[in-house]
Order: sequence, then structure tokens, then C-alpha cells
Amino acid sequence: MLAHPACTAPPDSQGFDIPSKASAFTLIELLVVVAIIAILASLILPAAARAHYSGKKMACINNIRQQYLAQIMYGDDNQGRFPFHDDGSPDYHRTPTTGKQSIVNSLKGTYLKNPWVTICPITKVFGKLWPSYDRPDGGDPGYGGWGTDAANVYVPYMYFANFPSMKFVDADGKVNPNSGANEPAWPTKVSECDSRRAFITHRISDTPGVAVWDVGHLGKHSAGTVSKPFLSFSLSPDQPVGQADGSVIIRKKALVKARAKGGPSPDTTYYY
Repeated sequence: MLAHPACTAPPDSQGFDIPSKASAFTLIELLVVVAIIAILASLILPAAARAHYSGKKMACINNIRQQYLAQIMYGDDNQGRFPFHDDGSPDYHRTPTTGKQSIVNSLKGTYLKNPWVTICPITKVFGKLWPSYDRPDGGDPGYGGWGTDAANVYVPYMYFANFPSMKFVDADGKVNPNSGANEPAWPTKVSECDSRRAFITHRISDTPGVAVWDVGHLGKHSAGTVSKPFLSFSLSPDQPVGQADGSVIIRKKALVKARAKGGPSPDTTYYY
């Protein structure tokens, strides 16, 4: 008996029967596809994260260079002198002590017209705790960024030029009687701005019994109050250091070490 025409699929233009329904993927085929996607993601995502970090780091380097130029231009116009910087810690750019003579008052709107260069795109993560790390107009009562009238202005970048009463240490972290073995002193005037002297960096510091700060790139903010070796408390993979000749060094973590003491306390140690 011949089949009823409605029970068979119509032939295609070549005369072949078309299947009544398409074949589905098997579970094994789906698992293979998922596994391939996972492998590709594991290869691509870390590379994308590294590229994202590198881009932000280049923006940070550009910030350092612009801030350096602002200070140098000011010095050139003021007989080689840098702004008054007796601010307690190098990351404070204005305090009641410096007031109208402060770095902020001396540079803002003239030598440094864009206050956003004082914001590091990587350390912005600390803006939840310190709003002045997130934006120039961020701050708390009495404390803020370059875009505020706060009596105390502190930012992600430590300025070294003309900061007083510092001691510099050797490779063992001690002040060596042979000054040539110690970190070169920070410049106090434009004529001292050579390639050996550090000029700007982020804060990674240890004030014994008070605070251990890890606020460099990808740092973890506070590392407690008990002093400990740098490699055991810091998560920062590198430390950008603007030198006094205008160059910028990116020091890998293995090369970051204690280089200066002073500031908030005579035994506060700065790492860069």
C-alpha cells in the first residue's frame, strides 16, 4: 500500500527528502564547547587585565610628569626655590603650617591648572576611605583634595622637593656614616634636580606602633600597626618614582626598599 502524501516530507529541489526535524547537539558536544570557551577566557582575561593595568599606569606616569613640570616652572620663576613644604608628611600638600605658602596655593590654577593630575587612576580605589584619592573636590571636614578649601590637603602623590628634616638610608635600611652609600637626599632647589634624586611617588610607609600604609598601586591600604618587612606587608607590584630630572622609573617590587626616614615621626620609613 502506498503511503498517504501527507505522511512524507516533500522532496527538495534536487529530489531528496528533507528530514522532518534537525539533529540536536549531544551533551558531550556541549561540554566540549564550554571547555573551549573556558580555556579561551582563561587566556584572554589575564591579558586584558594586564593591558588595563598598564594603561592606568601610563596615565599615572603622565600625572607625575605634569606635576613635576609644575614644580620646576614654579622654581624657575622663584629663584630656584620650591614651595614651602613643612607639611608633616610628603603626601600633604597643604596644612595649617604652610597655609597660603603651601604647594596647593603656590601652584593651583597657574603652574598646575588641571587638579585631576593629582588623582592616580589606580589608587582611586582608596577613595572609599579617603575621598581626596578619588577626585580633587573629595574630602572630609578639614581634609580634602586640590579642589577644596580644606586646611589639610592630602593626595595620592608624595612630593619630596623641599620637604625638611629627612634622613636617608643605605641598602640595609640604616643611616650609613658614609653618605655616598645612602639614598640621595631629596632636592631643596632646582639646581639640585639630577637623575639620582627622587621627586614624586606614592605612599608606602611604616611608622612603628602607629600605622603601616600600603597605598601604592594595587596595595591593600592599611597593613596594621606592627612593623614588618616590606615584602611581607605590601601588595603593590611596582612603585612609580618620578626623578628630579623629569624621568620616571617604574620599580618592580623586588627593587622597592626602605630609602628615607622622617616626616610624621623620626622613625617613619618610606619605601620606593
